[in-house]
Amino acid sequence: MSYLLEALGRGLLSDLRSAFENQLPGLEEDESENLRRRATDSPKSGDLALRLGLAYLREIRLCEAEEAFETARQIEPSSAKPLLGLACVCDELGQYGRALKYLSTAHARDPNDPALTFAIAFCQERMERIAEAQGGYRRALELCPELRNAYERLAAIAIRNGEWAEAINQYERLAEMDPGNLDTLLILGNIYLQAERPADAIDQYQQALFIEPQSDSLLSETENLDEDERLGEAIQTLEKLVRKSPGMAPFHVHLGDLYVKAGRDLKAIEQYHFALDTQPNFLEATVKLGTQHMRQGRYVDAALTFNRAVELNDRLMTAFVGLGVAQHACGREHESAATLDLAASLEPSTTLLFSESARLHVQTEQRRGDLPLGHGTGTTGALGHDELLAEAVRRHQQALMNSPGHADLHYRYGLLLRQVGRQEEAIETFRNAVAINPNYSKAQVKLAICLKECGRTDEAIEAFQQALRLDEKYVDVHYQLGLLFAQRSRFDLAVEQFEQAVAGNDRNLAFQANLALALQNIGMVDRAAATWRSICELSRSDTDLLAARERILRNVNEL
Repeated sequence: MSYLLEALGRGLLSDLRSAFENQLPGLEEDESENLRRRATDSPKSGDLALRLGLAYLREIRLCEAEEAFETARQIEPSSAKPLLGLACVCDELGQYGRALKYLSTAHARDPNDPALTFAIAFCQERMERIAEAQGGYRRALELCPELRNAYERLAAIAIRNGEWAEAINQYERLAEMDPGNLDTLLILGNIYLQAERPADAIDQYQQALFIEPQSDSLLSETENLDEDERLGEAIQTLEKLVRKSPGMAPFHVHLGDLYVKAGRDLKAIEQYHFALDTQPNFLEATVKLGTQHMRQGRYVDAALTFNRAVELNDRLMTAFVGLGVAQHACGREHESAATLDLAASLEPSTTLLFSESARLHVQTEQRRGDLPLGHGTGTTGALGHDELLAEAVRRHQQALMNSPGHADLHYRYGLLLRQVGRQEEAIETFRNAVAINPNYSKAQVKLAICLKECGRTDEAIEAFQQALRLDEKYVDVHYQLGLLFAQRSRFDLAVEQFEQAVAGNDRNLAFQANLALALQNIGMVDRAAATWRSICELSRSDTDLLAARERILRNVNEL
């Protein structure tokens, strides 16, 4: 149930420094050795001592950072900033009690600082002082009603406690603040379903489906100018519209399309990027950008872009699935069936885009010479489109033979099987994925769509419902996982201790892969980047693959 589980990870800070970005004076170009010399020459400069501490903190030189912050504190004893720096050092060390003391001392000097108030509550939540944390988040919102993180953490605590009315209250406020945020609307719709308020869920899902950008009627000015002989005139008209309305993402996409027709590839890519700067979740712009990369032979860029498009398409599909399930719960079976048909109609895009991403990775290897010609296919020349796809299927099949306990491998293999028309095998593969990880809603949705396409309607409806159903026994596990991941020193230690305990055991690899998937479920890991990394891992030797998987959680912040 990814969207409700994702709510558990929202609002968390990766470190305390991010709470004080506007209050601490460090500059990105600050370099510790240069600052150390300057601080030595100006020993009474509190600003230099503070910046030196921040530079050391960025370099994880924690003893030197603490010493610099203490120096700044002595120079400017009335300033709260050195205390914030010392709290950040304690945060890196996992010493949350000490961090809380420094923050509380700073807060006494400035009790109306919402960032400080939030940071104190955040420390309290990580220390399992939940009632105090809730009070702190509410005080932070009194000081700054626009503080999204505080709403999100209050909602996460409410979901953990099964307090659906409170969770709804927090997400309704978030939706009022940003009515165009698709993730917020999807989570709120899921909470309504969990609270058995399907009529309200219908409203939220319908609102979510209205967000996808649509072309404006002004584009009709160019509809009759797309013929080759008038292409230049069409481009000039669109360029004027873009200058007049630079925030209209559909204008940029259409102009990019015209540039493609004119063979102006760099200009086309530039326009698709402009569209995504304006509307980061614009699916059409994302797909067209990836397609343009592919046409120009930039296969890695194309694959990465297609992976982002997969996530956007799946999210849109989730909105249709949620709407269909809510309609079914209201007894509107005919509307529900039509809505779920629409959800199913979107799924082939996910299958195609993922398959293209996997194929492009193999093609990249072939172009670099890393893939022997005809490898695994029985051919002797350069691999064509179908052979490249077959090679991607073979790699996933082989990986599953070696690692059958990886839910994500089953899911990705199922997508490839669908693409090559092996529907019954895909059904079993998706079943395997959700058997390993019952919270893998993407796999559950794909299973439902496959069953629907095979005419197994009752099974399909149950699978759709299961994709949106929250099993409460998993809630606290994912809530604690989010908090632990926000305490990086403890998280890394816990993973390391587990790896040592099961060294040489297949459970080690399965644990890492499924823990990484759980982190995706709560929104702590970039799904598109994680998918690309997983595809790339399948091209390595068994030894390299083992080492890569052992590093996956340590490197998870780089995804």
